[in-house]
Amino acid sequence: MNPTTLLDPTGAAIVLGGTLVATVLRTGRREWRAMRRVAAHLVQPRFSYARARAELAPQVESIRTDGILRADPAPSRDAEIADATGALIHHRSIDALIAAHERHRAARQDARGDALQLLCQAGELAPVFGLAGTLVALSQLATAGLDRSGLLGAVGTAVLTTLYGLLTAHLVIFPLARLIERRGAEEERERDRLIEWLSDQLRGTVPGEDDRAAKRWKARAA
Repeated sequence: MNPTTLLDPTGAAIVLGGTLVATVLRTGRREWRAMRRVAAHLVQPRFSYARARAELAPQVESIRTDGILRADPAPSRDAEIADATGALIHHRSIDALIAAHERHRAARQDARGDALQLLCQAGELAPVFGLAGTLVALSQLATAGLDRSGLLGAVGTAVLTTLYGLLTAHLVIFPLARLIERRGAEEERERDRLIEWLSDQLRGTVPGEDDRAAKRWKARAA
């Protein structure tokens, strides 16, 4: 098979351009901002419980040895870790640590939800514009008449646009959406493990309600 026979710029333009325009019309700025954020996160190193735990271990040991009053927020490039440990130190409460974690988790889940909504729209539209390209190509048969080259060109474009629509949806858009879901679920599990470990390590080193806060967190994470 000659791979060049599968190349049709006109059909690709109909499918890709139509899908993009229709997706823009169906969604808003929030979904596109979320998509950019989530896509950028995909190319960054994955969150690692082991790496984050090693990063926090010196601070945890310092708190357990010298007390929370002398502690400083963890110098981390991870926004959630920096914010959560900052809340822990400022409020001297594991409740504040857990609240910061849950706030960041909700923001991540909202962004993923918006990005997946955009991808769902695009995945539904790609085959539709594949069919639209097929109809456009078949409409050219009337002008092609009995000319063999014109007839073959119109039929070829009709077939390829359908193929492009299916491939775009099922080999690009939907796999990307599933990747976002898997990576997101994995990250949340790793971050939950980190907060559970941190709560356990600091139990008894902060004011009295924190022991109950740690137990409440373990019940929610279970």
